[in-house]
Amino acid sequence: MSEEIPEESPRKLSLSLNDKYNILKSKGFFRYVGRSVLWIILVYALIVFLVFLVGKYLVDFDGLFKSVITRLSDRFVVLLFFASESFMGLVPVDLFVIWTQKFENPLPYLALLGILSYAGGVISYGIGLWISMWPRVKAYTERRLKNYIGFVRKWGGAFIIIAALFPFTPFSIVVIAVTMFKYPFRLFLIYALARLVRFVIQGVFFFELLDVGSWIG
Repeated sequence: MSEEIPEESPRKLSLSLNDKYNILKSKGFFRYVGRSVLWIILVYALIVFLVFLVGKYLVDFDGLFKSVITRLSDRFVVLLFFASESFMGLVPVDLFVIWTQKFENPLPYLALLGILSYAGGVISYGIGLWISMWPRVKAYTERRLKNYIGFVRKWGGAFIIIAALFPFTPFSIVVIAVTMFKYPFRLFLIYALARLVRFVIQGVFFFELLDVGSWIG
């Protein structure tokens, strides 16, 4: 049976950064983050290697990217992204970051994606609350999301921040898991701000990576 997470006590709020670091370390938080980041690096390295090989000998990826993203309706992409970020994160965020490359100045569009993702997280929080009103649906959801529920119960807001920053799992799913034990909405809104940062960082990284013609040669 799920339990409600109380508001953070004054004692917890007064803990120093070093104390918080030691608590998270003792609970295995940094081991989890380290393994996950290593896995992400390996996956991206494999993708870059495959893109290099295919782009070098088979497909003009630079031309293909530009052809696809210029044909998509901007309104359709924005609506699809918002729907995905609100309902289970069904479409990988990376594809939308690629879409922003069609613009001469992509940073405002990356910021727009970040804002929409944050707003989608708020909607996901509401969906989680709605699910909590239906015992059978809630029990089923808790079984499916038990790992993420356990992570948030164990690490608190730190896991929300990490889920917002890194592609460990669709952010919407983590948000729904958060609501299963009534994590305070006020704290969620604060920690979820990390979602805004994710898009700018990933976008800047992708701009060089996806300029395929410059590094395939």
